[in-house]
Amino acid sequence: MRFLFIVACLTLPAAVAAQPWCWNLDTFEVTVVDSDVKIAHHSDLINCCPDPITFDVQVGDVTIFVEEQWESPCDCDCCYDLAVVLEEVPAGWWILRYRWFDIESGGWTDRTFEVEVPDLGQGYVPVVGEIADSGCLEATAVPEEPAPARSWSALKIRFR
Repeated sequence: MRFLFIVACLTLPAAVAAQPWCWNLDTFEVTVVDSDVKIAHHSDLINCCPDPITFDVQVGDVTIFVEEQWESPCDCDCCYDLAVVLEEVPAGWWILRYRWFDIESGGWTDRTFEVEVPDLGQGYVPVVGEIADSGCLEATAVPEEPAPARSWSALKIRFR
């Protein structure tokens, strides 16, 4: 009987450790400045050495598809703040579909945003401009109270 209790105690911390402090806290900011669209993905749980982080961009009739991509050469995860600037986005109303591999759910996840880009004489194809990442964030780098989200995940996090 003691053996089972010891095993249960040893497995509990491992289960808690598997829940990183940024678990399910993905938030986004999308801003338009002139003909550029900046996308910031905060609290993105990805591989701890994701070299390189790239963004694949494809343009449809009314949709711009952006897919976050990274390699996973290490056996660890870390929380990052990522940002990418799409330069010279064609004028008009766009549905921006951002896609990333969500470690928490174990599959690909999409977020959709609507943006309006003014006509400044830009071309027909956006270009991936500046890419930035925060490096591996520490738990103190994220606010203690996450911004309210429109999902059950935020509610579940508050009552854990």
